[in-house]
Amino acid sequence: MNITLSVIHIAAPLLLVTLGGLISEYAGRMAMFLECMINLGAFLCYATTLWTGKLLLGIMLSVMLCTLLVIVIEGIASRYKANMFLISLAMNMFFAALASFLSATIFGTRGVLYHDVFRFDARIVRPVTTVACYALAAAQIVMLKSSTLGLTLRITGSDSDVLQARGISAARYRTLSWIFAAVNASLAGCVLAARLSSYVPGMAGGRGWTALAAVYLGKKHPVFVALAVLVFSAAEYASSTVQNIAIFKNMPSSLLLALPYLVALLLIVAVPQKKEG
Repeated sequence: MNITLSVIHIAAPLLLVTLGGLISEYAGRMAMFLECMINLGAFLCYATTLWTGKLLLGIMLSVMLCTLLVIVIEGIASRYKANMFLISLAMNMFFAALASFLSATIFGTRGVLYHDVFRFDARIVRPVTTVACYALAAAQIVMLKSSTLGLTLRITGSDSDVLQARGISAARYRTLSWIFAAVNASLAGCVLAARLSSYVPGMAGGRGWTALAAVYLGKKHPVFVALAVLVFSAAEYASSTVQNIAIFKNMPSSLLLALPYLVALLLIVAVPQKKEG
């Protein structure tokens, strides 16, 4: 497969997750739960697809359940004025534990899950999910740039006083930002599971954290964020292919698989950030 096309396929679900992180960052409430939300979305997609027999319905149910869970937790935390940063981190751990618990309870294992019902033709699923991810990502970027909703989300974190002066609840838009993050991350998990035709524990593979790094490196600008996603996706592609090159065969596979994170670390160190005035 063409290298460029492979990178484009890899970047598709990561771009969705990153936009979820970007929107939550705009609203001043970074979604630290992205990593394990991907895993939970993937598990629920597998489970609900087996239950319904339909992948599309399984994806819809997975996204709905994940989003509802975030809304409930966020609502309780807001009511009791909890520290949302800590709540977000706690949610990440909770989602990881929940996926593991449900897997053991329903399927009797915390390992890899596969079934004939959840088996798809990669030649169809891969391009379809790629197009769907980019279409949703493009729609969200247009929304952020060209709609009242997008403008309001963009100033919720930086200029919430302006919203309050106009009688607009900034809290509602912060909640909405987490809804976007939950939808995007859980949908990315569904995409990853469908592409593998199985559920693999920890299948997020660091994409949630990579998404947050892309938001940071892209300086919260959608175009630069998308470029950062492509860079990380190229590094992921390289990490999975260099193992077949003779000079790299003696290197530890764990080191090669860590290449995307090394790239992220180097870029965070090397790229200058805007100083606060």
